[in-house]
Amino acid sequence: MRNLIVAGLLLAFAATANADYYSEAGKGWWWYEKEPPKAAEEKEKKRDAGPRPAKLRDYTYDQIWDMHPDNFEKLAEGLKKEAVRNPSEENVRDYYEVQEIARKKALAFTNVSQYVWQKYPELSTKKDYPITTPGNLGRISRIREEKSRKLRENRDDFALIYFFRQDCSFCDEQAPILEWFTNSTGWVVNRVNTQENPGLAARFQVEITPTLVLIQKGNQDYFPVSSGVISADEIEDRTYRAVRLLKGEITPEEFSLYDFQRGGGFDVKKRPPASTEK
Repeated sequence: MRNLIVAGLLLAFAATANADYYSEAGKGWWWYEKEPPKAAEEKEKKRDAGPRPAKLRDYTYDQIWDMHPDNFEKLAEGLKKEAVRNPSEENVRDYYEVQEIARKKALAFTNVSQYVWQKYPELSTKKDYPITTPGNLGRISRIREEKSRKLRENRDDFALIYFFRQDCSFCDEQAPILEWFTNSTGWVVNRVNTQENPGLAARFQVEITPTLVLIQKGNQDYFPVSSGVISADEIEDRTYRAVRLLKGEITPEEFSLYDFQRGGGFDVKKRPPASTEK
């Protein structure tokens, strides 16, 4: 009985298949009909075609001039790629025409910047950092005067600790520079041999020599001035800034600010007025 059922199912399947085959007999290769394109071939064709190349003629001059910078950059990049892909006269000319617009836009921005800086001098740093020789000499003079005064006023409340080693050749070069600094400023420099006093070196986290550390009377805080050989001008400049920091006169974000620059273009805490006249 089971064999009869299986045989019946096979005959039914064969009849259905033959019916499908003969129902399509009027189509196919006999009638020279083309096979439908394969999906992979379609994708390959689309990949070879690439995106539509950018064309300058698609825009007016005013449209390009007023274009958002992101869109302008995209257009310029597209024109460049098309000119590289097909360096025809038209494509290369389109690329340089859009570059000419970019140059003029940059020039317009520069011109308006000069106008704004002259009309609103508080937005410029030229008054704080003059580029003329007389102005620059005046700025340098004020810096030297301020540093000398600050070091002179605080030499009794601060001191430098100089960490060195006997077998340190760099220390031999730093020693005479420190002597000049001491003689010119009157500052006290305490010398510590790290080989003889490793505990003090560890307390100030000194790992290399020569090292300079600034300390203050009545204050457990200290501040490193240098690690390695530095010039006398650098010692003076770094000590000046470290003194101001330990006294709370400046914050780390104001570390390079001089007193005479407060309220100017280099004062990071200066805020513009609530309303500015237009």
